Amino acid sequence: MSMVSRFFSLIPSIFTYNTPEGSDVPKLHPSLVARIRQQELASIIEELIDPNRPHSCIACTGGHGIGKSVLVLQAIHNPSVSVTFRRRCWIDCRVLTDTSNFLEVLARKMGVPHTKFSPSAREAQLETLVTAIRQLAVVRRVIVLDDLDHLYALDKSFTDAVIKSLSSIDKLVLVLTIIGWTSAPPREIEWILQLKPLSLEMARYLFQSVYPVPLQRDALDKLLARVRGIPQYITILADLACQSRLQLKELVRIVDDPQSNLLGTRIDHDVKSLEESIRAYPPEDRLDHHALYVFRFLASLPGGIPQNQLQTLVGLPEDTFVSVCKQISALAYLDSEPGDHLVLSRPLREYATRTSTLDAQTQDTFLKKLIALIEMRGSLRPGTPDFPRHVQQFKEQKINIENILFTFLDIDSPIAVEAALRFLKPRCAVKPSLKLAAKVVEVAERKKMHLLPYALQTEGEARYNSMFLGGFELFARAEALFSTSKDDASVVGEMECHVHRTESAARAGGDGNEGDLKQAAEYARARLSTLSSEIGKRAHAHNLLTLARLSKDTKERILLVAEAHTLFKDLEDGYGLILCDFYSETSVLSVVKLALRFEVFRDFEMAATCYKTAFQSVIGSAIQNVSGSWIGVEYIKVLGIREPILEVVTHLPQLLDWLKKAIDFYELLGRNLDVAFCQYHLAQLLPPAKAIDLYSRAIHQFGCSAFTHHRERGSLDQCYSLVEAEEYSAAIPILEMLQHRIEYCGKIFQLRCKELLVECHCRLDARRPALQAVRETIKTMEDFEAGPHLQKYKQLLTTLDGTNTLPSIALCETVHEGRARLVEMETNDEE
Repeated sequence: MSMVSRFFSLIPSIFTYNTPEGSDVPKLHPSLVARIRQQELASIIEELIDPNRPHSCIACTGGHGIGKSVLVLQAIHNPSVSVTFRRRCWIDCRVLTDTSNFLEVLARKMGVPHTKFSPSAREAQLETLVTAIRQLAVVRRVIVLDDLDHLYALDKSFTDAVIKSLSSIDKLVLVLTIIGWTSAPPREIEWILQLKPLSLEMARYLFQSVYPVPLQRDALDKLLARVRGIPQYITILADLACQSRLQLKELVRIVDDPQSNLLGTRIDHDVKSLEESIRAYPPEDRLDHHALYVFRFLASLPGGIPQNQLQTLVGLPEDTFVSVCKQISALAYLDSEPGDHLVLSRPLREYATRTSTLDAQTQDTFLKKLIALIEMRGSLRPGTPDFPRHVQQFKEQKINIENILFTFLDIDSPIAVEAALRFLKPRCAVKPSLKLAAKVVEVAERKKMHLLPYALQTEGEARYNSMFLGGFELFARAEALFSTSKDDASVVGEMECHVHRTESAARAGGDGNEGDLKQAAEYARARLSTLSSEIGKRAHAHNLLTLARLSKDTKERILLVAEAHTLFKDLEDGYGLILCDFYSETSVLSVVKLALRFEVFRDFEMAATCYKTAFQSVIGSAIQNVSGSWIGVEYIKVLGIREPILEVVTHLPQLLDWLKKAIDFYELLGRNLDVAFCQYHLAQLLPPAKAIDLYSRAIHQFGCSAFTHHRERGSLDQCYSLVEAEEYSAAIPILEMLQHRIEYCGKIFQLRCKELLVECHCRLDARRPALQAVRETIKTMEDFEAGPHLQKYKQLLTTLDGTNTLPSIALCETVHEGRARLVEMETNDEE
């Protein structure tokens, strides 16, 4: 016997039908895990035996596979229930063939003499049978009608009559297990227990009872989150893992695979699968046409949807929609509590996905309305108290929409390709899903759709925006496909891909450079200027702004922006006019105000660019005033000019806030390298306690890109902060590796690296490593520069080499000075 077979009684209707003497109830399996649902079990027992609250009819409701039958069976076998009821009768409605068959079974179970029951006379026969039951010996009796949904499927009015008649018999309690009622339950039912999914703790316990997986709680929780506490699902997965010896991560992949039919899986030949249970009385037979329409929509939304948005999508009047939601909720079809967010339970969603789909016209309507939801304007304001909560809501909506799109892309829906392209376009995409972009290309290519070049371009942009890399080949393919058509939209696509491809090559450090990019933009200008359509003029205007961005000539830049402004004004394109303002403004505060205008248009990338530009303008001017040249903020430590720059930051605290807002937006957009650059620049101006972690995150991202020189510089600047924080031991291993690989960034960086290494060893009184570090620093200085600093190191070398005791030496603050400054101290011998 398999391990799962010993636990049949954990799920509904898993028991062997053997009738013991004096009873007509299936036996409990000896290996029943009694800990499951103890609170609910106690409630049923109390309602059955409490003399102060006698009932004639009670019910246990809940979704498919939730455990109704096994819970009631446990209650009926409880010793206190056995003592209370002299006669216990169990009728499995799943095995009934028709209503006459039910009457036959009921008569046999209650000991009424055999009589033939004909369908035409069933109501009269029911009354006759009930009269006969009343005339039997008067003892307390309990009748369980298990899986009553099946009797309802045979005849609803007859089933209601059965409940009414049996509930009227003195000293008889009728117990029903049922999914639920679409309308009000029969008035004879005096108490209802609605079963909910198992808690995470109980779900773990059930799974581990079947298939122990110690020390894998995180992996198990990830798996259980997908089945949401449904006991039969949990047992199926545990059985699958037990029989096939699968790892939990393999089970997760099986659950996520739309091709795997867990719904139709049986773990024993006597037990119906979840799919068979649903098909016995399917939603198509239980819901009215409005409710069924909404049900099918919900089946297409794996993550659910807010109730108000669902009403917009299905287009039903409010009162009709409220009635529909009540129907679906009453049948336990929802995985969530009735409220603002509706999620269909996993068994019902899988059933709907496998058995029915929305017709093409309904899909088209649905996805077009979804696009309208995607494009709803809104703003996120970083720096406000509600920003983290709004971002979380934004991300949850994004994940939900992506899941919807994947659902339709899996069935190769053409309208889903269009919807996904709209969703992924730059001003809609928030941390664009590369997996979704690749899926769109896959479907468009398989279906040979005219949208394929747009899909390739979109995936290229998603990759470029996420990493600055990986889009070159995609842009090249899209450009080639666009070039085969001569309509304006294709010419625009071809030129956009041509510019993107060149820029991608330049950013990747390949054959392209900024000169090539400008040349590509000029070529696009020549082609786009000939187009007279709206799409052509708009693309031409945007390309002019690209040329303005690349131009080094102020007059040329002004003319390019003016020409773009004229085009956008003729097109009445408010967003384009704001772009022109961005390229025209020279005031820092004006640029910050533009960020707010971009937020209204949901162009979070340009909003972040405004904040970053304002920061760079102020900090760049400060650095130029101190150093006499325009250099980046990443040089302020190695050149020893950080202290005066920090004074500027002190007098303008909003400067750092601008950079933090840019980081918030870039993180939201998934612009990982932009995040890294901003984190690096912010860390340069923060105290060590806040800077060290920021450096680590930026360095990691630089290491995943082609910007390795920023990885090395960032590592060196992180070591400056570690030294400032007196964490010398943490800085040494970084510096020892860095000194051998940072030279390609410039000799000055290698020298500063070796100087910091000297300081760290001296601070730790490590004589021998300090001696070696000083020698290497002197060698690098001799190759790089001469002067008083070289002489200082030579004096230190003499001191270290000529005594058995490390001198008490100190180096002045290297972080603020930017380079090591030796201070001669008395040696221990002199003391």
